[in-house]
Amino acid sequence: MALKKVEHAAAKKQVINLDELEAFARDARQVGATGKEEIQVGVSWSGKLQKLAIDVELAPADRPTLDKKLDGAS
Repeated sequence: MALKKVEHAAAKKQVINLDELEAFARDARQVGATGKEEIQVGVSWSGKLQKLAIDVELAPADRPTLDKKLDGAS
């Protein structure tokens, strides 16, 4: 199973805002996230978001292949 990790992190000593959260979700969906995946988070001592990550399973069509070309070229 091939996985793609999507990560977003705030700048040092900053926190993730709503626009960055939306960008993270958009990037995850573009890679193939279904919405059922678990999200890993990093938070500050005060509980504010600092880092988000998700592992998305790549669809078979997205995986690299080693199949030879049909015309016989290498």
